[in-house]
Amino acid sequence: MALFKRKEPLLGIDISPSAVKVVELSRSGARFRVDAYAIEPLGEGMLEDRNPVDPEAVGEVVKRACRNAGVRTRRAAVAVPTSAVITRTIPMPIEFKESDIEVNISIEASQYIPYPTEEIYLDFQVKGRSQASNEMQDVVLVATRKENVDTREAALKEAGLTPVVVDVEGYALENSFGLIADSLSQANAESGGVNLSKGREGLTALIDIGGVVSTLYVLQGSQTVFSREQGFGCDQLTLRIAEAYDLTREQAERAKRSGQVAEDFADAILEPFKQGLAEQIGHTLQFFFSSDLYVSGRYTVNNIVLIGGGAMVMGLDRVVADVLGITTMVANPFKNMGSAARVNSSALLRDAPLLAVAGGLALRSFD
Repeated sequence: MALFKRKEPLLGIDISPSAVKVVELSRSGARFRVDAYAIEPLGEGMLEDRNPVDPEAVGEVVKRACRNAGVRTRRAAVAVPTSAVITRTIPMPIEFKESDIEVNISIEASQYIPYPTEEIYLDFQVKGRSQASNEMQDVVLVATRKENVDTREAALKEAGLTPVVVDVEGYALENSFGLIADSLSQANAESGGVNLSKGREGLTALIDIGGVVSTLYVLQGSQTVFSREQGFGCDQLTLRIAEAYDLTREQAERAKRSGQVAEDFADAILEPFKQGLAEQIGHTLQFFFSSDLYVSGRYTVNNIVLIGGGAMVMGLDRVVADVLGITTMVANPFKNMGSAARVNSSALLRDAPLLAVAGGLALRSFD
């Protein structure tokens, strides 16, 4: 299945380790509207290595999410994890048309992909003339193992949907970031300026804080130039609540989401957790600061944008900004969108950081 195939309209489906998120968008002129959305929890063990263990069971959750959202669209876009995708930029002769590239891409892929070609899906995107040579063009090769795509397709089909696009989470987030970027100028103005080293071009660090894994994306404009996955997330807070108050994991998760914990929760548990999470984000950023892109002296990071479940921890953005000295904001890709009457606008505002991938997938309808 083509990773860049496009049709419209599309329903954005994000199958994450903790939940299925569904977003349906429409557009009138230049203005987007959220027509429907839903978040439906996944049971423990339903995903293994980020893939559905039982596509039929996951499909039932997708079906329930679509029913709860009241979606009308049956064509869907889904994404594979960025960490499950191999991306390489390959130079090819400038005179190669798309048909020529398609013929040669499998041969080129064998040099870069550590799996037999029969076990992977390939796609490519032409990026334009290469900076290294006027006689060459840069072609981005994208490859992932078939099981990453097939299990997600099977789950969507089980839910009665037609899988039309299989994207990459990182690319979906780039789509959403195009809507978030407008808010950065306002955040910078409110913070009294930007953390921009003299002579360096400012980049944005997008941190997707999941349950057990968080991913750093560093973006130049709306293009990812660096990414890294790290083993930390907001499940650590759930475990601390369970241990401190002698609760089961399920009880601790409910307490975390409702905020109804003991009186000493904020001082004893929440604030130290936020401090630790901010420090872990700083450690992850050090991998970028030690990269050639940063060491070259041309770039720095002057904004941090938080998404994912961890971004919903109240006040985390302020703690991250204080600890790292970088303007930080919580993402809301729907800030300048309208919403249908059946959409709870206050719930959408609360849930927005969780919906960045699903929203970016739904935006593929308008490519």
